[in-house]
Amino acid sequence: MKKTIIIFSIFLFLSLTVGSINIFAQAGAKTLTQGIYSARDSNLLIGTPITVRITSPNDKALVMVIDSNLYIYELIKLGPQNTEHILRPLDYNSSVIIFGSGSVTFS
Repeated sequence: MKKTIIIFSIFLFLSLTVGSINIFAQAGAKTLTQGIYSARDSNLLIGTPITVRITSPNDKALVMVIDSNLYIYELIKLGPQNTEHILRPLDYNSSVIIFGSGSVTFS
């Protein structure tokens, strides 16, 4: 009886751990709409490259990143042909301006 319980416990433990899903990859994903956002206030990842995606492939959006000296750091047009782009790492003092009809996901 003890062997059966031990084998069943091991089988149950292995089946639960193998089928688990890692949810940490989506923890940093932020969806933003048209507006002006500070990188610090909107909790965007600082110091790592960020992937920018438009949520609907039929919408269009213009994403502009401005650094602390008010220089344009990056300017990206997202639309049906270009639905995804990788941004360079942001600073704490960077600002992101989104203009367009669609929402944009930062991950």
